[in-house]
Amino acid sequence: MKFMIVNAFGRSNRGDSVLLDECIHEIRAKFPSAEIAGAVFEGIGDAHAVHPGVAWSERIGNTGGGGAANRIRSLVYLIAAWLSAYVPFLGLDRLLPAQQRATLKAIRDSDVVISAPGGYIHDTNFAYFIALLHIHLGTIMGKTVILAPQSVGPIERPISRAVARHVLGKVPFLCARESYSWDFLARELKLPEKNVYRTGDSAFWNDRVEDNKALVDDIYASLGVAADKPVFGMTVVGWSFPKSKDPQAAYERYTDAVARVADHISETYGVAPVIFNQVSEDLPTAYAVQKKARYPVFIDATSREPDVLRALITRSKVFLGTRFHSCIFAMMAGRPTFAIAYLPKTEYIMNDLKLAHRHTPIDAIDFDYMIRQLSSDFDNNAGAEAEIQNAVKVYQQTFTRLQDILGMIGAKR
Repeated sequence: MKFMIVNAFGRSNRGDSVLLDECIHEIRAKFPSAEIAGAVFEGIGDAHAVHPGVAWSERIGNTGGGGAANRIRSLVYLIAAWLSAYVPFLGLDRLLPAQQRATLKAIRDSDVVISAPGGYIHDTNFAYFIALLHIHLGTIMGKTVILAPQSVGPIERPISRAVARHVLGKVPFLCARESYSWDFLARELKLPEKNVYRTGDSAFWNDRVEDNKALVDDIYASLGVAADKPVFGMTVVGWSFPKSKDPQAAYERYTDAVARVADHISETYGVAPVIFNQVSEDLPTAYAVQKKARYPVFIDATSREPDVLRALITRSKVFLGTRFHSCIFAMMAGRPTFAIAYLPKTEYIMNDLKLAHRHTPIDAIDFDYMIRQLSSDFDNNAGAEAEIQNAVKVYQQTFTRLQDILGMIGAKR
C-alpha cells in the first residue's frame, strides 16, 4: 500500500517533528511493507536525513518568500495543481516547480493520503487554503483521505466555512484531537458524525527518548548545570499577542511573569531554571526572560532532535511550558507540569486530561496562581507526579490513536 503524507511542516518545531515521526511509525507498525512519501513545508534535506526511507518533496504553493508577487505565484501553483487533478492531460503540472510536481505525482500514485497530525485548520492566513487544497487533491483523485489528529476551528469567514465544509465533507476519516474540534466539525460544520473521530494528540503515544545518560549529562554540563542539580524546566514562545490592544505591553507582562516565576522557584527551592529550545524562533523571548531574572536562568539554544530534547526535559523536577508539546514531553515522563496557553489547543487538551487547574491563559497570565501550583508541585512532588501519570494513562485509554484509524481503512475504502 502507498501512503502520501501532506501538510507536514518540517523539523524546525520539535513538536511537529514528533507528530510526523509518530505518524510514520504508526503507518509502518500497521503496514510494514508500505511505501511512504511526504510533502513538507520546509527542510526536505532534514526530513530525508531522519527518515531516509520516505520519498520527500515540497508542499504545493511554496514560493520561498512573501510579498504580493510571491502570493500570486503561489496562487498560480495551487490552481495549476487543482486543475491537473481534474484534467491531467492538459499538462498544467508543468507550471509547478519540480519538487511540487513530485508532490502532485505522489498524491496521484498513492492509495491513502494523510494530512499530517498537529497544526491548526483555521482561517487566519493563506496557509489555510493551501492545507485544504492538499486534502482536496486526495479526494478529487479518489484516494482514501485521513485528516490525522489535529485542531480544527475556529473558522470565521463564511467563504472559508463553505470551503472547509466542501473539502472536509468528502473525507472519510476526520480525527479531532480535542473535544472542541470534534464539536466544531460535527456541530458547526455539520459534517457526518460517522466520519468524525475523537482522537488524542499523537504525541501521547510517542515515547522515544534518548537513553544515553552521559550525553544528557554533557549537555547540562555545557550549560553550566551540574549533573546532581535539580532542574526547573521551561519553554517560552515568541508570541505576537494578536488579541491585545497593546501587544508589546502584553509581551512584557508575559516575560515579566515567567522571569518572576523562575526567580521565586530558584530562590525557594534551589533549583536551576533551564529554558529549552522547542522552536528556535522563541530564543529572543528566552533571552528576554533571562535578562529580566535576578537569579541565573540557563538556556539550551541548540536545536536538538526530539528524543534528546525529551531526555533533557525528563531531568526536570517540575516543568512550566508555553510550547504545548514540550508540556506533553514532560507529562509523558511523569513530571508535574503547568502550561501557559497561547493557543486554544492547550486549554482543550488540558481539559481532556482532567488537568484544567494546571494552565493559565497567556493573555491573562496569573502569576500568583502559577506560583501556588508550582510550589505545591515542589512541596508534594511524589503526589504531583502520580497525578500526571494517572492523567496520561487515562487519556491514552480513553481516546483513539492514529494507528486505530489506520486499521479501519479497509472497511471504508
